[in-house]
Amino acid sequence: MKANIKHTSELAQDVVIIGVPEHLNQLDEVLIDNVAVNEQLKTLKQLQIINSNVGTIATTMLNVEQKLYKLITVGLGNIKTTTYANMLKVFGQLFQYLKSERVRQASMLFDTFQTPETSKHTVAEILGQQSEQSVYQFDSYKTDKSAPYQINLDLHMIEAENILTQIEQGQIIGNAINLARDYSNMPPNILTPQYYAELIQSHFKGTQVAVDIKDSDKLQEEGFGLIHAVGKGSANGPRVITLTYNGDDTEAAPIALVGKGITYDSGGYSIKSKVGMQTMKYDMCGSANVIAMIEAAHRLELKINIVGVIAAAENMVNEAAMKPDDVYTALSGETVEVLNTDAEGRLVLGDAVFYANQFQPKVILDFATLTGAAVAALGEDKAAVFNHQAQQYLSSLLKIASAKDEFVFELPMTSTERSLIRNSEVADLVNHTNGHGKALFAATFINHFAGETPHLHFDIAGPATTNKSTYRGPKGPTGYLIPTIVQWLRSQK
Repeated sequence: MKANIKHTSELAQDVVIIGVPEHLNQLDEVLIDNVAVNEQLKTLKQLQIINSNVGTIATTMLNVEQKLYKLITVGLGNIKTTTYANMLKVFGQLFQYLKSERVRQASMLFDTFQTPETSKHTVAEILGQQSEQSVYQFDSYKTDKSAPYQINLDLHMIEAENILTQIEQGQIIGNAINLARDYSNMPPNILTPQYYAELIQSHFKGTQVAVDIKDSDKLQEEGFGLIHAVGKGSANGPRVITLTYNGDDTEAAPIALVGKGITYDSGGYSIKSKVGMQTMKYDMCGSANVIAMIEAAHRLELKINIVGVIAAAENMVNEAAMKPDDVYTALSGETVEVLNTDAEGRLVLGDAVFYANQFQPKVILDFATLTGAAVAALGEDKAAVFNHQAQQYLSSLLKIASAKDEFVFELPMTSTERSLIRNSEVADLVNHTNGHGKALFAATFINHFAGETPHLHFDIAGPATTNKSTYRGPKGPTGYLIPTIVQWLRSQK
């Protein structure tokens, strides 16, 4: 989308977009070509030609002083109770409609989208984000590709201070989400750990984000025993990709973001069923989301320091693959008994979190499509978070997640799980339990490698993907928690 600000009611486009609240007396005077059209809107609503239900799109013809316009209205509901989620739906369904109708140019009466609970700048950022996120498509591997959609939108308003800036910032976030979707959607025969690392390095070339890549030999040499164990069953060896963004001029401690990047998960010798193996290319969504968070941070020029660690590997089966009962030595120097090779995510994250801790961060956040148990506990639309000495960060994150309409709920790590991860007769730690609380066990295993550093583990196994299209975009990867974490990063000093 290309947005332009107009300080006049004279429209250059033949298509006009207006927000319609439940009670039209909540609208100020609506001017088109210096003519008030409020009475026409009331008549159209009384005749049920236009609708005020949240996100409902209606079209008709509007006659203004003998000039005809195509009128597109979007329902806002009762604007006294309009929420952030409502506005996501409003602009998501609007842009999806505009794309479906191939509308290339339009005028939007931006002031009609104002609500008492949502500032003009917030509305502008949502508009920018949804102009990118909601119309995402992935057809890179189709021979019949759709033409990219672009709209030129004139925004008519009275006060426009910083509105374009807010729209552009929203577009940065929307594009970051789409970047994560692009990586996540790539087929696993193409997105190997090596190619993933090369894509990341190429993407950030010439930016303020430095990229370092450790290959399989380097990981073995430096003692990344758990990541190497997971990846050695594939002809495509593992990689650890480190991204460093220094937006703060000082030597301030960074925020560490860690992502699980299992580019394909067969389950290894603890092999998945043929149905369970489908969609396992999405087992790297946590890492893709971390890349997107750093992409947004550097494009927004945030004044903070970030280190990102991506643990990329294929969990496959060959004569070299790890087996149940194997024992491997972690980067921390501790030994781990592998009872289940399909519990590989906690292994790569154990090494990755320990490695991230070497950068002396003030907090570590890791993101992973980790356990079906988290889905069983919370459902497919909610993420689980586990907190260790990071309450000061968690409180603000949960508040932001709620405001951004992303559902996150805390689950506990207790002495029970801390005892269970040591329940091995042959090694220091064990990677699996046959008892209840498997999401808690996995979180505790990963947290063990954070030491005393504040740590938040996000299990996004449910909401990382969706099996149906919504006003946020098509089915598939969602970029879950990117808006929340980016907003949280913006609030950090």
